[in-house]
Amino acid sequence: MKWLFGIIVLILLVVSARFRKFAGFAVLICIVGGALLWGYQEYEKNKSKSRISASEVTLKNISFGTRDNNYELTGRIVNNSEKYNLSGLQLKITVKDCANNDDMRCIIFAEKKEYIYLSIPPRQARDFKKDIYLYSNQSIENKLVWDYSIEYAESE
Repeated sequence: MKWLFGIIVLILLVVSARFRKFAGFAVLICIVGGALLWGYQEYEKNKSKSRISASEVTLKNISFGTRDNNYELTGRIVNNSEKYNLSGLQLKITVKDCANNDDMRCIIFAEKKEYIYLSIPPRQARDFKKDIYLYSNQSIENKLVWDYSIEYAESE
């Protein structure tokens, strides 16, 4: 049945000038509608990232530990926003291999962006645990020094 409909549409496109004009307008309207829908979705996505600033989110008791040949990030996230729920957090994690805790003799071992999915209502806190996989074959020569920063916070 679908192939019959397709054949009829093709015949109408070849034979009828009015149908070609109608089909052209229909395709144009679909393209414009799709572009507007895509733009609105991008607008909403960016708006969700700007409702809660990174300064309104506090990270407490952050620790990095080893687990099953990988690393584990644990701590507490506090949502200091007055009215928005925190739905996620993007962290930039930098791992350095340092000799004797001397910043001048550190080599960046890995840089990663990790997203933490959670739901925290305004003026509340939640504990979290996140596994971190460092895709590196480098051997650690000295002591690992972890650094992290909040790139953005997403709200609902």
